[in-house]
Amino acid sequence: MALLASIVFLLQSSKSDSRYLGAKRIDMPKPSMEHSSSSEVEIDENVLAKLPDGVKVLSIQPSGASAWVQTVRIDSRLADGTLKTYFKKGARGERGRQMMRGTFESETTLHSFAPHNVPKPLAWGTYKDEPDSHFYMCDFFDLTDDLPDISKFCAVVAKIHLDSMGKAPTGQFGFPFTTHLAYVDNDNSWSDSWEEWYAKALRRMLVAEEKSHGPDEELKILTNAIFDKVIPRLLRPLETGGRQIKPCLVHSDLWPGNVKPDAETDEPIIFDSCAFWGHNEADLGSWRAPRYRMGSPYMTEYRRIMRVSPPAEDWDDRNALYALRYDLLHSALFPNEPKFRRAAMDEMKRLVSKHPEGYDGFTEQHSGDVDVD
Repeated sequence: MALLASIVFLLQSSKSDSRYLGAKRIDMPKPSMEHSSSSEVEIDENVLAKLPDGVKVLSIQPSGASAWVQTVRIDSRLADGTLKTYFKKGARGERGRQMMRGTFESETTLHSFAPHNVPKPLAWGTYKDEPDSHFYMCDFFDLTDDLPDISKFCAVVAKIHLDSMGKAPTGQFGFPFTTHLAYVDNDNSWSDSWEEWYAKALRRMLVAEEKSHGPDEELKILTNAIFDKVIPRLLRPLETGGRQIKPCLVHSDLWPGNVKPDAETDEPIIFDSCAFWGHNEADLGSWRAPRYRMGSPYMTEYRRIMRVSPPAEDWDDRNALYALRYDLLHSALFPNEPKFRRAAMDEMKRLVSKHPEGYDGFTEQHSGDVDVD
């Protein structure tokens, strides 16, 4: 696994971690059980078993960089002579096993709604030669390190949301497998209401953040107010007064490191999801942070395609509430950097001061007449 210095570089950099980008920026070692040479390629038996019958592995090379997993590309020749490249990542321990399975299940579901924009998952499993290590494999794409085209990217995200809306397997909010935002495992257990599910998800991130930075009395007070006042005020109106949310598939980690243009076609390729069935607007939470260079232009284009959920006057504060989950994650990843906690607390203070009465302060408005820009 990567050292802390690698984590700091990857997460502070405005560039992606380029996990699917080929050997363009490498700081991860090749997995110990596999290596490539000019005369021989060794590959774990269980990995080979997941590849198509008759495949010949030509080379295995480190590919991209990640703070959490080992990443390689596998160049191969199929039985019919076609050259084919796969991407593989791996991680150790029970957390690693959950990560690889969660990635496979998440990406498989996402691929079913966007087969041209999500690398096709191949398999996940456990190494035979190292039973405490686990892997995930999918198709390899050569990507650029640019931000995705606004119109193309937002069209893909909106299509996923529209095509999947109302198709959650249980009709509820959640996901049937554990997924991870960075190293933080998500509580994806099913909930009947969006307010309930998002509260669980945010609480899990607050726990991770406190483990990283330690307890803080002011943060505790703000946290109580967020759950008692802000979440009911901003999320309950989505499902009351005749309004409802149909769960759709949410990628939930759409920062620039996980969406890149295809080097050949310029089409946006989306990967590393930690999907759940939820409110479509939650996918825009990570776009709010200036560090990700997306922000207003992407949100405006998305809203041009997708109708803002009523009450529309709550759009911006809902987005801030969804962004808070990612701000807390960012704080959790930097235990020696207090500025990220302060930034998250400042936003919590703003939301708490704006909505001191909680749901009791909600007043019906003609949402369709509200300008959300």
